Amino acid sequence: MNKYIDSEGVKYLWDKASTIYQKQEAGKGLSEENYTPEEKEKLAQLENYELPAASSDELGGIKIGSGLTVDENGVVSTVYNPEMDVEWDDIKDVPTTLAGYGITDAATKSELEEVKTAVSKVYKYKGKVQTVADLDNIQNPEHGDIYDVQEDGTNYAWNADESRWDNLGSIIKIEALSNYELDIITGSATSEAALIELMSKGGEVQLGSNLTLTSPISITQDTVLDLNSFQLSGNMPGYILIANGAKLTLNNGKINVQQRVAQAQNGGTVIVKSGEYQSGDVAFSALGEGSKVTIDGGSISAVEGGVGAFDKGVAEINGGQISCSDNFAVFTNGTEGRGGNTIIMNGGTLTGNIVFDGYEACGVYIANNDTFVMNDGEIIANGGCGLLMRGGNVTINHGSITANVGPNVPGCVGDNITKMNASAVIYHESANYPGKTGMSLTINGGTFTGVDQAVEILSNEETPNVTINGGEFIPR
Repeated sequence: MNKYIDSEGVKYLWDKASTIYQKQEAGKGLSEENYTPEEKEKLAQLENYELPAASSDELGGIKIGSGLTVDENGVVSTVYNPEMDVEWDDIKDVPTTLAGYGITDAATKSELEEVKTAVSKVYKYKGKVQTVADLDNIQNPEHGDIYDVQEDGTNYAWNADESRWDNLGSIIKIEALSNYELDIITGSATSEAALIELMSKGGEVQLGSNLTLTSPISITQDTVLDLNSFQLSGNMPGYILIANGAKLTLNNGKINVQQRVAQAQNGGTVIVKSGEYQSGDVAFSALGEGSKVTIDGGSISAVEGGVGAFDKGVAEINGGQISCSDNFAVFTNGTEGRGGNTIIMNGGTLTGNIVFDGYEACGVYIANNDTFVMNDGEIIANGGCGLLMRGGNVTINHGSITANVGPNVPGCVGDNITKMNASAVIYHESANYPGKTGMSLTINGGTFTGVDQAVEILSNEETPNVTINGGEFIPR
């Protein structure tokens, strides 16, 4: 079906373009040869500029030629020249026939009559009938008679030479492109349906307005979603965006959900470059082997957890700010079989806070046979412990970890009833979590500030596997 852009579509498309592209600045071109202020000033200094007198050697003002006069007001007039001008009455021997003008192939009257007869045989619209069968009921049709058949929207003409009705073709419908179709063409979504369609194809997708999703979107093709300073919301349970074996990159804008923002699964990847992300539960997570969440920038605010890794998932924190209001900034799960996760921290700021009575905050929670490596960045626990490990292998090379006092300290962390202190790092082997076998803590550098202790060891091991090679330790 052929389609066109109507007046509403043009306005819609113009509004979209206006939000994407900056208007050209007046007086500026696309080249580098812009009209400069110096040139403008030089031109403004020119006053009463007069052309030089014209001559055979120099182009200047206008010189008056023969047959013209110019009065004192500048009015130009022609001058009558009896030697050159011709009076109409002097024109003689004017031809009175076409042949006199050299035209020898003009049509005759009989030839024009033949044309008239031929024109009378062209198609003539006669009316409409309901069905093709109704054409057979037409009495004495003439050659070229046309009828519109309603059942199929087709025109039929009577062919007297063949004694039949010839199909001339049906009506071609042309519809206006919808806003949804324009969204698909421009790659800028202003509706949930358009966003789902664009993200199913992958590539670069842009948000064209604030949107609220009513169902999650599964991303199966590598997609870069530019939020374009708009807000994407969602009130359904679970994650609103799922990187299902593909890469999802988020830029510029805001996502605000009651539940969860995005999850990488089945080997998928979620990359946060910039923007603001608010979650009523867990913001981002990597689920399963080969799945990864990378935080390069932006601001993440969640209630239960900012970034989680489960079932051999990977999380990499390179920058940005991640905070939770009532649990962990970054965490894993202590359930047997859900470990084997890897978390690398190269920068950024992680902040844990707490609201729930009886529990304390935690910046990073390593709860299983996971690997956590801190190369740089900052971890803060307001009213709790900075980093708590109950299994796995933790290596700290640089950065700072700070535990601040709070009303719930000492308090519980996770599902263990042991009350934790406000220490910067806690090695909690005695919690007897499934991932405690072979757990180790190695500190090569960094700054550690705790209310109770900088580094606290809670272990039933005869020789806890804790190695400290350097760093600055500041108990308060």
